[in-house]
Amino acid sequence: MFTGKHHGGGTAEDACWSAQLTPDEEFAVFDTSDALDILDDGGRFYGVLPDPSGDLRELGTWQQQIAVFTGTETGPWHGYPVWPVDDMAPPNRSTQAARPSKIVFDALEANGLITPRQRRRLYKGKHT
Repeated sequence: MFTGKHHGGGTAEDACWSAQLTPDEEFAVFDTSDALDILDDGGRFYGVLPDPSGDLRELGTWQQQIAVFTGTETGPWHGYPVWPVDDMAPPNRSTQAARPSKIVFDALEANGLITPRQRRRLYKGKHT
């Protein structure tokens, strides 16, 4: 589900998708994470959007390169960019508590979506 909250219709503290992404690209991030089961222990999907050269595209307005998708098996899923963030992000979005779990980074790498170098940088909260 594409929600207005994560497309500029929420508060200043809500994570928003970059206007540079098309709805199809947003959906592709979810679709790939769903197809490859890139999940954390809480059942949330995580995804990235590599460009043709293997670099990761920025997904959000705070330069996030990883998105999270929450929902249920029976309800709609919605997602938003989550990690890492730039220095313009509000404090509630820039703490280590916002970082996906290690199993997410390992799954992204194991499925060829990120390189070992990208995994290390992202885990530390650095952009690739």
